[in-house]
Amino acid sequence: MPSDLASVALLFLAASRAATGAPDAPSIVHHMKEALEPARSSTRKLTIVVSAQIGPPAQWTAGQAREKRGDGSRMLTVILAPEDARGLAILVQDRGTEADRQWIYVPAVRRVREISRVEAYQAFLNTDFTYADLGFVNPRERYELLGSEQRDGVQSYKVQAVPHEQWYYSRIVTWVAADSWLPIRREFHDPAGLLWKVETWGNVVRIDGVPIPLLDKMEDVRQAGSTEIRVSDLLWDRELPPALFDPKNLSEAASSPIWDAGSPGERQASN
Repeated sequence: MPSDLASVALLFLAASRAATGAPDAPSIVHHMKEALEPARSSTRKLTIVVSAQIGPPAQWTAGQAREKRGDGSRMLTVILAPEDARGLAILVQDRGTEADRQWIYVPAVRRVREISRVEAYQAFLNTDFTYADLGFVNPRERYELLGSEQRDGVQSYKVQAVPHEQWYYSRIVTWVAADSWLPIRREFHDPAGLLWKVETWGNVVRIDGVPIPLLDKMEDVRQAGSTEIRVSDLLWDRELPPALFDPKNLSEAASSPIWDAGSPGERQASN
């Protein structure tokens, strides 16, 4: 009898979603990925600011290039300032149903190496973001739609992801705006199920018709620290040399001329 009741409940839930036209969790994640990671090639400037309880904020300036290619999307982030960190570069390749690949170049050791799955959860530049947090939206997790609700004044879908490996995060809950498909808030829970970090997006503007959040903030609710990534000087439809996204060339990424101003015909936004 209990199993029959459970089956009836599941059928009722499915019928309710079909009646309301609510998408399922994988569809929401697919739309979010497309909204957050447009296929158009682009470059942008990132200002990374880390605030802690003690001491002044730390700040870096980075350039980021994105391009979608036949073997998957790629995203290059390279530190341009301050001088003592200049040249540090991270390259991420999105491989769809397979795990992302990440490479890093550290000027101090003068070599490129691939980041392992365990190393991907190390802090990036002592910020509140890990290398994995800075990668592409992962469609391979187990997703569940928890409901629809107002979040920060926006109607949103509440989606939970359960990682296949739960030694770092046990679950991740994301609120996705129903109108733009952009994420609004994401909560990361530790292996014990306790809230650990909160990521929020804001300052959304439309650039050539594409809504883009110019602020990405990660807060550590335990340590009371936070990191902001501020986007500016976004240029669409850049002509990016293929060599830029070759791991072998990461040592030269900081000196690429693409970090200079784009051509007059390219779309730009500055915050």
